Amino acid sequence: MSYGPTPTTSAPVSSSIRTSQSSQYCAPGSYADAAKKSLTTSGRETKSLTQPAQLPQVVHHRSTNPSDISGRQASACQPATTLQPSGYCASGSDTGASKGHKFTLNPNAETFIPRSQLHHGHQHSNRPSNTPDWPATAYQSSTPRTFNPEAETCPPGAVKKEIKSTFAILKNQNFIDAEKAFRTILNGKCGIPNRFEKQEATIGLARSLKEQTCEKQMEACSILEELRLDGTLNRFGASTINNLDLTLSLCEEALGRHLDAETRLLRLRRKWRDADKKALCKPSRYYDADITHARLWQSMGKYTLAETLLQNIKTELIKNLQSKPYSPAIAQLPKYLDTVNIALGRLWQLLDKHQKAELLMLDIIGKRPDDDEDILCRQSDHKDVDLALTVIWRALGKHERAERLLLIMSRKHPDDSEEILCSPTGHRAIDMTLVRTWDEMDKFELAEKLLLNMSGKRPGDSEEELCKPCGHHDTDLTLALLWQKKYNYIRTEKLLLNMSGKRPGDSEEALCKLCGNREIDLALVRFWGLVGKYKLAEKLLLNMSRKHPGASEEILCKPCWQQEIDLTLVRYWEALGKYHLSERLLLNMSGKDPDDSEESLCKPCGNNDFDLALAMLWEMMEKPERTERLLLNLSGKHPDDDEDSLCKPSGNHDIDLTLARCWEITGKLGRAKRLVERGCEFYHSNEFELTLLKLSVGQEGFMEMISRYPESANTLLANSIHYFSLACEQIIQDNPESGQDNLHKALEFVESALTKYPPSAGVYSQKAHCLRMLGKSEQEWREWFDRAEAFDSSRTYRAKTHFWRNREAAALQKLSNLKE
Repeated sequence: MSYGPTPTTSAPVSSSIRTSQSSQYCAPGSYADAAKKSLTTSGRETKSLTQPAQLPQVVHHRSTNPSDISGRQASACQPATTLQPSGYCASGSDTGASKGHKFTLNPNAETFIPRSQLHHGHQHSNRPSNTPDWPATAYQSSTPRTFNPEAETCPPGAVKKEIKSTFAILKNQNFIDAEKAFRTILNGKCGIPNRFEKQEATIGLARSLKEQTCEKQMEACSILEELRLDGTLNRFGASTINNLDLTLSLCEEALGRHLDAETRLLRLRRKWRDADKKALCKPSRYYDADITHARLWQSMGKYTLAETLLQNIKTELIKNLQSKPYSPAIAQLPKYLDTVNIALGRLWQLLDKHQKAELLMLDIIGKRPDDDEDILCRQSDHKDVDLALTVIWRALGKHERAERLLLIMSRKHPDDSEEILCSPTGHRAIDMTLVRTWDEMDKFELAEKLLLNMSGKRPGDSEEELCKPCGHHDTDLTLALLWQKKYNYIRTEKLLLNMSGKRPGDSEEALCKLCGNREIDLALVRFWGLVGKYKLAEKLLLNMSRKHPGASEEILCKPCWQQEIDLTLVRYWEALGKYHLSERLLLNMSGKDPDDSEESLCKPCGNNDFDLALAMLWEMMEKPERTERLLLNLSGKHPDDDEDSLCKPSGNHDIDLTLARCWEITGKLGRAKRLVERGCEFYHSNEFELTLLKLSVGQEGFMEMISRYPESANTLLANSIHYFSLACEQIIQDNPESGQDNLHKALEFVESALTKYPPSAGVYSQKAHCLRMLGKSEQEWREWFDRAEAFDSSRTYRAKTHFWRNREAAALQKLSNLKE
């Protein structure tokens, strides 16, 4: 099972959990006792309840980065969303809908229950329990409903073995091969399938089609809708054919039809759309559907609903495991609990609760944050958790630790040759996570070589071969974005167009036609925006929103309710200075109207991405009062609170950072500095550290403050900004000679940062500012701004109204006047 979207509910539990002390995020309990008392069978086989439902993984990153679905993007190599099978790492696919697929349980296996989640002192006996076939127990009212209770049973058929092997192909993400094999089965070339085998093979075919092109995703929906006619519907309108509606909802989500997918899942979970939050978030005990719905809510930005549902599922699973520890009906529940824990960790990471997510993941595999590096980087029996940890460590800036664990999982050593390091392991999740780790560590050559090897290419191949898609969209897209980061724009565009089925010489109409894959279309939009092809970018983006450039403002600002597209359009209009369009679209997305009262306008809408985007837009539109009021409301604070309460971290990294910037712009430097200082202690974030240094630049105590920090890329950049700020003041005050001296010092520090440390967008941009102020040619300084934007495309959308920009503009004007 990979750290991807599929909750592999049918895999046997075969890991040993090392016990340790309970984390602060889990209630204390007898974890050690519970871990030792496991559900086992005496060498018997148990049939799987159902093949695991493939869940879409939607990965967001910092909400302050507006270039993706939630305005977040950890690295240039990481696609904005991952409805593709990759996620932060390539996801697994499920193994089908078979109920006759058998697994042999390890007789020494231990049940996974996090040690801190069982009531203290609860004891189990070691009495073995035989696990019968799931269909025999699934209808017992006293047992958890872990599959569709109205689904028709599926007896073994003549082609069952072939179906089973084809689902194994699908699980290994060989989607084209799986498609061919399922079509062969349905055509009767392996024997005449009975009704149940036909249903099973059709669902498997749909799942293989879902991971391919838009046309094939639409075909998947069509064949599933046709299959629905073979079965009956329950009173909520859900099909009684097992796994059908679950798969159909995933296909609808892949096509961006989130509302259709949500409606289908509500019916499957026996919920009414107008039910209250408590009812919507109550587990249906059809856990595959419950978890799928939680992740759909996450992808739709409904984070509170997603977190509440996951927590409720977790509570119910633990309760069932405690109350009937020997019942064969709960044999699969430990794996569901594992899946829910990983989903919670992923959601907490999305919400910038990285430490909380890290503690949960470590708790699952019996480790502690204070363990030494050898223990922390030791591979566990939970591959999903190990991969989740590497992603969390990257978010926390612990890239060396993440790389070390990934290399161990790849059976490689840091001292191996480049050829060995860049050889694929055959496990796409591990390989893609290692690529993204190397990308963030600026090991671009290693990342590129591994990607080429995964694509069956070599660095010496012709341009035509290098830019030919390999068939795995996540691999191709990651390679295109890596080339973009390396300023190889020709290859980037050519590969993206090839992936879209287009050519550079095509007409504007053809170039802006949707290719059917949102990831590719959005990557092309961002690339065209980066290289200045704004007309193409806007037309393609509007096509994705089902709008026309000549439509009325009312139509243009109507949400299409695909969050990543709506937010990207907001950011694009911001970049073009069309603030009124961005504001109106964001207000419509938030359920607000421009004529609403100030109190209503500044009330959070419940989606942090929308609220933060609106706050940042108002900042650019020079509406600081609204920005501050909305951010305070998001933080649970009030303008009349005392200073200590106002400067207390809210727990949301991005809200606090944006609030500090708002206070800085409005001249409340002391309050901003106090919040950032406390944020440094609370979040342990490089962004807060750098922000604190920037707040002190140009001030008398700056040199004393920075002397307390060891040299780093951040301190060198802060020194450069400090001397640049002093230079601007001196030039404005008619002292250009001293200003020139400080400008040369600023340039010296930023060049030192580029020489000693991995580059960053901020360092590139700072060098451009220095060169421009020193009077270098526009071509020279513009190159460094372009590098900064290529490194972090969201810089295009950042606010340009900071007071220091006004000071820089005044200094440039002064120098221009002196030349005249």
